[in-house]
Amino acid sequence: MKKYQTLNKIEVKELLTQENTVLLDVRTEDEYWEESVEDSLNVPLHELEERVIELDKSKTYITFCRSGVRSKTAALILLEEGFTKVFNSQEGILTWK
Repeated sequence: MKKYQTLNKIEVKELLTQENTVLLDVRTEDEYWEESVEDSLNVPLHELEERVIELDKSKTYITFCRSGVRSKTAALILLEEGFTKVFNSQEGILTWK
């Protein structure tokens, strides 16, 4: 079984300095527009399976949500779809304020 690694906020920020790393915000569009992290990509969790074809499998993805629950599900979906560089942000938007 494929696994993802969970990162804390410091590790996430460090990984985001590397080229081809995407912070994938899986909250709803309303949540995203209310508050978001600069340069993050919003694909709501309920749309992820159908929109996964829009994502580049060669990139590194860090899944991210409000508190860390939906992002775990998103990380598993990406792994099931054949993505290999998948990480989960332990802390969600609540800790980025």
